[in-house]
Amino acid sequence: MKYRILPLILIFTLLLGAAANAEPKFRYSFDEAFDMALKNSAEYKSKDNAISKAYDNYEKQEKAAPAEVKFNVGNFKKFITDQVDPYVKVEDAYSSYQQTILDRENAKINLALNLRSAVIAIENAEMAMEEANANKKVWEEELKLLDLRLDKNLISKTEYKNKKADLESKIKGLDKEQKALDEAYYNLNSLLGRENEKDIVITLNDTVVPLERLDLEQIKKDMIKKDASLNQKSNQRYSKKVYFDLVEERYLKYDLDKFTDSMRYDMTEMYEEAKEDFEAAGSDYEKALASFGKDFDKMIESINDNLEEISSIEEEILEEQQSIELYRIKYEARMISKNEYDSKLSNLSILRNKQKASLLELNQKYAKLLSCSDLEKVVKQ
Repeated sequence: MKYRILPLILIFTLLLGAAANAEPKFRYSFDEAFDMALKNSAEYKSKDNAISKAYDNYEKQEKAAPAEVKFNVGNFKKFITDQVDPYVKVEDAYSSYQQTILDRENAKINLALNLRSAVIAIENAEMAMEEANANKKVWEEELKLLDLRLDKNLISKTEYKNKKADLESKIKGLDKEQKALDEAYYNLNSLLGRENEKDIVITLNDTVVPLERLDLEQIKKDMIKKDASLNQKSNQRYSKKVYFDLVEERYLKYDLDKFTDSMRYDMTEMYEEAKEDFEAAGSDYEKALASFGKDFDKMIESINDNLEEISSIEEEILEEQQSIELYRIKYEARMISKNEYDSKLSNLSILRNKQKASLLELNQKYAKLLSCSDLEKVVKQ
């Protein structure tokens, strides 16, 4: 796939958190907040114990297995149970041990992404509250005008009743925005191990590097190395390969003509089963790898779509600013009402919030894209 590249560098600082009218007591950089989240994470702490248990099991299996595989011991079935199975168990135990180390690394990566999501959720909820409060003022004014129109017999009682119920329902529905904001703060404070207060600001300082300056193939390789599902399938493929190689080596040493038809059938069946299991594990891994590749391409495409959206919104904002100047002149000349002028200003505010939300979304996407890589190693010079 050819990646569509936009020549755009976005460097932005996002101050998130704290109620609009309250001065935050606590200010943290993202790294400082992440250290707090890491210390508070029971899941991350549990990974050390899992690693220790996995290593103990590896040592146990290694001690129980023969020092080396002997190919001249017993019949084929006994060779598999006494020689191959214990050896493969050692390999599986070591793979499980390595997997627990990877799980700890991924727990750290996921925690950072979850923390970023929690911080961004607050900012989005704050913007939604801002728009909700603006709408509330408009609807409350409409309710007042509705009463005046009824007093002057400009609308029927039925029309008045229906419109009033609609406006009151809209105002009441704004409660969900406050609940969303409260929930966003609760989630953030839970991650940080703090009391549930709206007294915190977390700063995200991020440079969004143009995609053409990133080594996307290396980033993809880094993500593959850290992908838990792919690693499990890779380990399964390796385990089945070790098993099959040993079985095949012993099988080829036999002179099958010396065995009865029944014995020859059983031996061939065990050999073919080991071969099929190895091939199936290899196929599963390749399918998973191909699926990962498609998801990676979609991630890049999504980032490009985001960049295009930001560029489009910026153009809309410029047009709206020019239009507002005309509305201001008309309003000062009393050619339009204050409500019409305020509505135009509100449109600009909505566009700016839309731009900010898109930047926040881009921030999260880049964080995920680069979560497994060293930025200095994947930025082209």
